[in-house]
Amino acid sequence: MDAIIGRYRLRMEDTGLILRHISGITFDMTPDEALGLLNFLSAYRENLTSFVELETNPDLKSIVVEKADKRDEQS
Repeated sequence: MDAIIGRYRLRMEDTGLILRHISGITFDMTPDEALGLLNFLSAYRENLTSFVELETNPDLKSIVVEKADKRDEQS
């Protein structure tokens, strides 16, 4: 499976994850390394999301949406 994220092309192979930057730099990650990266990104997901929001439009205010309680949905 191939994907493009920003300036990176990603490919999943039997040996692990391959990240290739458009400049030609390649990162060949074992499955353990790829899962470690996933865990790191998951832990900092909220921080990363706030950076993206700031870059998108700094004048926008954040809106927090809370999940409705199932009992409220049935009323």
